Amino acid sequence: MGKTPIKHTLAGYIIKKTDTEGYRSGKLTGEKHFNKITEMMEFVGGRRKLIDQARFIENNTQAGHDGKIRISWIQVNSDIKKIDCDVSSIPELCRIEGVEDSRAKQLRLIESVKQWKSEVGDCDWICRYYDDILGRLEAGKSVTEAEEDMRFKCINAITRIKEPVWERVFSANVFKDSKKFEKCYRQKMVSILTKYSPYYEKDMEDYDTEGEEDDAKEDKKKSGLEILKMHGIMSYAQTMEWKGPLSYRIDDTCVIDTSKQIYGTIINTQTLEHASPVSLAGCKRIMTIENKANYESMQYDENTLYVFCHGYFTPKEVYFLKKLSLIVSKECEFLHWGDMDFGGISIFLFIKDRIFEKLMPYRMGVADFEEALKKDAGIPLKASTREKLQKKDAGLLAELKEAILESDKTIEQERLL
Repeated sequence: MGKTPIKHTLAGYIIKKTDTEGYRSGKLTGEKHFNKITEMMEFVGGRRKLIDQARFIENNTQAGHDGKIRISWIQVNSDIKKIDCDVSSIPELCRIEGVEDSRAKQLRLIESVKQWKSEVGDCDWICRYYDDILGRLEAGKSVTEAEEDMRFKCINAITRIKEPVWERVFSANVFKDSKKFEKCYRQKMVSILTKYSPYYEKDMEDYDTEGEEDDAKEDKKKSGLEILKMHGIMSYAQTMEWKGPLSYRIDDTCVIDTSKQIYGTIINTQTLEHASPVSLAGCKRIMTIENKANYESMQYDENTLYVFCHGYFTPKEVYFLKKLSLIVSKECEFLHWGDMDFGGISIFLFIKDRIFEKLMPYRMGVADFEEALKKDAGIPLKASTREKLQKKDAGLLAELKEAILESDKTIEQERLL
């Protein structure tokens, strides 16, 4: 429901001038005084209309009879000097005009948002979203999103996702229309999730999705598919890939040894849901690799587990991979090989923080960076990305960060093959 149009009448003028944050929050009381006669005439369409409407309010409304609206006349009721209006008369003027009183509307929206909030129980992050909206409404601010019930229905449905679901299936379940989410609500949900979701990393939009053409990469950055994936909404096939001596179990079935698949193992999301790692016999090194070409180029090594990173791991992948630390020897080293740019630094820090505490960078040092520059492998650093990089705590990659800023170049991992 959009904002109700204000009619170009004297009552409409008074309503419009009183529709402030103070009035909507219930804090505005007492009288308002209107003495800009020329402005009022222009609003209603001339002097004659202003006079007629002032007489109508004075003689035919309860507020006029009670003196809550007083017209100060000059020249024997043929001109107006000023109009004094008690704020308590606004609901009556709204009824006359056939519009919703903005204070009543604010109270209605507050109750509606409280009802939507009550449906999500104790989900902290979504409660913060609703509390922010309620805070603005109670302060009397105009909050257009509070009028869109389907937005709340959609975000509440996201909080209830337990198993990964295809985007169009989710849309059909919520809207009875398989394409409506993509067309109308995807970006709205992304906006909410990027501000409130516990899974969101502020640098998600600054890396390229491996294996996509440039246009497709840009589309994915804009549409926020990564954060939706973190919440279980899939818009494209998602898999987990590795090669190395990993054995895992699905539910209570027999153990599956992937060491025999020397060219790599791929499992889909559904398999990941039911899988648990049980052994990494003889593994001395675990390496996450950001880009597909580099991952594919790594030859099978019975002492190394290579994991294709594809960007930020989903919560299910994080849960699976964290278990690897529990089944390897204490001497096992953890490495990450990624792009030498803002996104690569961000992904390294994500994995170190969320999965492998002992993670170290591989071929991401200043010497590697400078060697790549000598081979003319540098890509100009975008001004917008430079600003973000300057503010970022790069941790173990602080020296690489400074080298990037100094050279104004970045290096994609594939150039190091």
